Amino acid sequence: MNLVRRVANLEATLPVQYVPPEPVPFEKPADVVEVVAECVNAVRADPFLDPSEKARTLGFLSAIGLRAMAQKDMAARLEAVERVLKIRRENQQEAALNKKRRKW
Repeated sequence: MNLVRRVANLEATLPVQYVPPEPVPFEKPADVVEVVAECVNAVRADPFLDPSEKARTLGFLSAIGLRAMAQKDMAARLEAVERVLKIRRENQQEAALNKKRRKW
């Protein structure tokens, strides 16, 4: 009797409709970090997930997140180095022009 009541309750509830999330572009490491953070929060909020499966998934996502964060830091460093090199090149070109002007 209990099983019949449970099935009736399940049939009476509205089915859950899956709404896919909006696509996120993966152009930068920060985009990956954002998606991984979203997935981690979804896994943590799932009450029906087996604790060992939850731990395994969180560990996997954390490893991906750490790698993406490292790439994000590397991209920021590379950008800083490129800016410094650009400034140096401009200074060298300016010095070369000034040197040519002095000869005249």
